Amino acid sequence: MIKSTSILEVDPRIELIAAVEALTSGNPCAQGEKSAYLERVLSALDRDHPACKLFARLTPQDWRNRHPSLIMLDVGVPPALEITANEGHYARQGDSDALSQFLAALRKFAAGGFVKFFAKEKSFHERLLAMARGDFEAMDYQAPLREYLGMPSPHRYHFIVSPLYHGGAIHNLLYHRKDGAVDIYSISGHCQVAKGEPVPAFSAKDMGYQAWHEVLHTVIDPITQSHKSVLEPLSGLYALMKGRAKDQYRGPQGWLHIIDEHVIRAMTARLTAVSFGEAAGSEKLVYEKSQGFALIGMVHQALLEYEADRKKFPTFRDFYPRIVEVFVRTRTRGDRRLDVA
Repeated sequence: MIKSTSILEVDPRIELIAAVEALTSGNPCAQGEKSAYLERVLSALDRDHPACKLFARLTPQDWRNRHPSLIMLDVGVPPALEITANEGHYARQGDSDALSQFLAALRKFAAGGFVKFFAKEKSFHERLLAMARGDFEAMDYQAPLREYLGMPSPHRYHFIVSPLYHGGAIHNLLYHRKDGAVDIYSISGHCQVAKGEPVPAFSAKDMGYQAWHEVLHTVIDPITQSHKSVLEPLSGLYALMKGRAKDQYRGPQGWLHIIDEHVIRAMTARLTAVSFGEAAGSEKLVYEKSQGFALIGMVHQALLEYEADRKKFPTFRDFYPRIVEVFVRTRTRGDRRLDVA
């Protein structure tokens, strides 16, 4: 069985695209903080390179409506940047495609100076990781998750620290690999600049929450799919959603995705309660309700039944039909009293 692992790293692919963005816009940090590292990027690399000029012209459609840093996780390390995932995403229009042209120029940019620059910054990156390592090593998201699920979740979790971006867990992405494991990436920026250096926006508690959420997707999404013949006809319940829950999950898979989100967010609230106390769990649940997940209270209530009888439900897969019943019962009754705690 593949062992689940956690990795704290500075990823050269993310730093490459952040450096190009810095050279193009002057500062990729949404908060506008400047650092000595940013100044080194701007002075060491060529802002007139064709890769920078192409980057400036790319539209959201050219980026396939994804953030550039997420595109970079589809490729290997620089300078080769070979496509390693979602190959069809890039072969669609061949060499005339704007993104394909940019990647070709980016390979030359990487070989022409970035790889050497990244290597030179190794000691800085090590200092940056050292600032986050204490929280990282204290973060034990796996033990409570294994206990709660009662089933394996083979994964490699990459916690990426990027000093040019701002904020914690700003992007998350999952890749299902041929070896049966899931590679999970969370990109985290900095929270402040102190004495000229970025301070990583990394906390054990916040990243623990994020890890639970993302790892649960690797387990819950397939289980939901296995029940789709019952769940898909209930999509009329989507009309009950509000705010983020209503706006963010659309398209053919939108309804099943929002079921996943209800279950995962309710489970994260319970994991929070188990790990940090009921008050913390309740706070998490209140937050998720405020995001418009109208059925989360009912799902949360069902999870208490799961926790109370693990002999009957040794794994969450065994219990999932009860979650399906929550949605079926609500749709059948047309029940709008959705405030179950």
